[in-house]
Amino acid sequence: MNIQEAIHGVFGAWRLLHFDRTGLQHFQTTPTAFWNSFWAAAIVLPADGIATLLLSTPPTGDTTLPDTIHTVLVYLEIYAIQWLLFPLVMVAFVETIQRSERFELFIVAWNWSNIVRAAILLPGIAIFASQGPESAGWGAAVYMAAIVITFIYAGFVARAALDVSPMTATMVVLTEVGLAILLWISAQTLIG
Repeated sequence: MNIQEAIHGVFGAWRLLHFDRTGLQHFQTTPTAFWNSFWAAAIVLPADGIATLLLSTPPTGDTTLPDTIHTVLVYLEIYAIQWLLFPLVMVAFVETIQRSERFELFIVAWNWSNIVRAAILLPGIAIFASQGPESAGWGAAVYMAAIVITFIYAGFVARAALDVSPMTATMVVLTEVGLAILLWISAQTLIG
């Protein structure tokens, strides 16, 4: 991947944040562009790691280096699985809704949009964490607003890239959320 492709990807995702369907013109739909869009996972990883640390509850008792290494390895495995599992599920989904020809465009747009989503969520998570998870103050409101904004944005990306109804786009977002919850539960089982 070259830097120009990444810039186009992020810019296209930025345009989609403004509900501008012309953002799709910044994404290539070649197999190379499809695979290169997964570099977004490397870009999002630090933000996701920070968000995970901010939302984690402090461990009870002493933790050893092997425990920490085990936790980090489980987190990295789950992170990689999440980035790969969603497109695999979507292969069947787009075939079911007869949008297979738009699959590459959708995944490219979705992957690059994850950078914008992380940029929206991380400040909300940081504000929420600074207020403390037990606080019901404005930190929780900012965090919830960031989540809602990213869900609306993800729905628009799905709607524009797949050219589907709002209901179908909502199903795409709920699929991603459901997979994330299942993987989070798996991670907690493996760590605990």
